[in-house]
Amino acid sequence: MKKINFRGAELEVPESVGELTAVQYEYFLILVQAVGAGAIDAKRMRVRWLSFLLGMGMSDYTILVPELIAEAESLAHVADGFYRDGAPCLSTPLNKLPEYDGHTGPGDWLDGLKFGDFVKCLTIMESVQQASAEEIADGCEEVARTLYGYAPAEQVPDMLTYHATVFFMSVWNEIMSGPVTINCKPVDFRIIFKGDGGHGGREKPDDNTGWMGITFEVAKEGPFGKLREVEATDFWEVLLYLYRCKFEYIHSC
Repeated sequence: MKKINFRGAELEVPESVGELTAVQYEYFLILVQAVGAGAIDAKRMRVRWLSFLLGMGMSDYTILVPELIAEAESLAHVADGFYRDGAPCLSTPLNKLPEYDGHTGPGDWLDGLKFGDFVKCLTIMESVQQASAEEIADGCEEVARTLYGYAPAEQVPDMLTYHATVFFMSVWNEIMSGPVTINCKPVDFRIIFKGDGGHGGREKPDDNTGWMGITFEVAKEGPFGKLREVEATDFWEVLLYLYRCKFEYIHSC
């Protein structure tokens, strides 16, 4: 959070998505979606978002007298953390909408998400990379439905669909971009997915079963029980198990 002065008052404003309240985050999502739909342009969004951060609600600072407009524009840097390469940045491993529409999702860093649901969501997101717009929309809705426990007949709000997919991929990208702090120690889960040359210098062939194959393998080893029990286990527990297995394998060569 950053303390600033505007119109003679001291304000404390968030500097990144991770510091937003649920209300602030939801409004930021509305603006991002409006830009994506072509309802407003990027310049308009910057004015609207800065005005909101400066405590002006639905009014723009551009309605103020010239001196205050200049003061507001001199504070434009406080919103820099919400953009990356000129585009709005929504990435955060923190769940800024833990409860929505009467439904509760996983905690920060997808805490509490079952491994089976994690595999399902990741498989969906990987499968829609080359899909049609309609298939992408259906996939994203299914991710939100899974994370927030919507029944098949229930309508998932567009806002939650957008948030859930962004949140899920934010956590996954954090896992795949570098060490994650677990119990105050850095753990690099990326070793799970890297080739190691295998014993004798030969790579193990890929059976192309992806995450379902990994689930079967964990179930076969039995640390969490049979297949359905593995799927019901917290996904962080399973990832740590996979990390430990790969770490030991690498260092046993």
